[in-house]
Amino acid sequence: MNFKNNLDRVLEFKSDKYPITSLYLKLGPGERENFKYRIIIKNLIKEQKDSLNKRDFKKSALESIESDYKKIADYIENPDQLTGCRGLAIFSSAREGIWEIFKLPFVYRSRLVVDQSPLVRQLVTMNEEFGDIAVVIIDRKKARLFRIGLDGGQEVLGYFYPDATRATKFQAQEGKSKQRVTRVGGGEISHGYGEYGFQRMIENEMHQHYKNVSQKLFDYYKESRFDWLVIGGVEQLITDFLNHLHTYLKGKFLGNITAEINLVKPDELTERVLDLLEAEERRNEKSLVKEFEQKLISGLAVNGLEATLKAFMIGQVRLLLVLEEYRRSGFKCPESGVLVLEGRDSLCPEGKKPIPVVDIVDDVIEEALVQNVEVEMILDEGAKKKINGIGALLRFKL
Repeated sequence: MNFKNNLDRVLEFKSDKYPITSLYLKLGPGERENFKYRIIIKNLIKEQKDSLNKRDFKKSALESIESDYKKIADYIENPDQLTGCRGLAIFSSAREGIWEIFKLPFVYRSRLVVDQSPLVRQLVTMNEEFGDIAVVIIDRKKARLFRIGLDGGQEVLGYFYPDATRATKFQAQEGKSKQRVTRVGGGEISHGYGEYGFQRMIENEMHQHYKNVSQKLFDYYKESRFDWLVIGGVEQLITDFLNHLHTYLKGKFLGNITAEINLVKPDELTERVLDLLEAEERRNEKSLVKEFEQKLISGLAVNGLEATLKAFMIGQVRLLLVLEEYRRSGFKCPESGVLVLEGRDSLCPEGKKPIPVVDIVDDVIEEALVQNVEVEMILDEGAKKKINGIGALLRFKL
């Protein structure tokens, strides 16, 4: 997949006649358990079908939308097409011949939207912010280098070996296998020393191999920058290799995985690396919630939907915190796009009646992305007790 080219095609979509269906589907471990995501997509489609009756679409447009729903549902039904990712974005307009699929490292929340323009803000943000991950799989003799990004996982440097060569099997040679050793108290003994020397040679070659791999990895980094580094192999070998890693690359180290160098595949590798990223995200989540508690006291954070909406209206929000399961109906002003909790005309700057929205939290996330605000989904059970559904860290206080 060429992420940028596919994104450009979606961004170019324009049609006054037929709408486009945008799907974001979260595919984390929880959603994959017992194929929960299939129920999620069915519910999303049902909700959209109910809301379509209230919108002014012509028959041909409705038929196009129905075709979109069927094609999306059919695609989701096959688990083999959902590998190597933690989320999907699908854009479809049957009558316009639009069908674009993006496999993503994460999705904020599952969402299905039908509109005249595609819902691409999350994709654009991800393209700007998501970093590439280098993965080196190593054993005593060889190594492989992979790169994981928004275009998926791919091998960028196949099996490579140290420059040194040696026999693959030790064989003691006459005249070289014995040494004279003085016994304490006098006398002499003889014993083989060739195997010991051979083992030392193996150790030296192994460390030369690690040094060689480390240099190749650093050379690759200088040519094609990456943001994270993952090392795979046997645990002890990883520890030994880390001793040879360039100091600068140690700062990029995300974690290690157990992997068999001859069996590893890009899709499987991507799943394993995304597990590491998710664990890093959970650690970051705890730190942010702690900061949130501290900033609430000083007035540099707000808690709850109403206070968060007010902060968005004046551009105060620096980081948005959302509980994963939090949902709330609300309203959106028809011209200004201002989000409100009641359907009163006086709440909209244009003085017009706001439009009901099924889940205003989705629109808050979209607004955050428009304002270049970082979004953090909160999954930790302890953290959930400290946030009233949604909250925000602020840039300034009034």
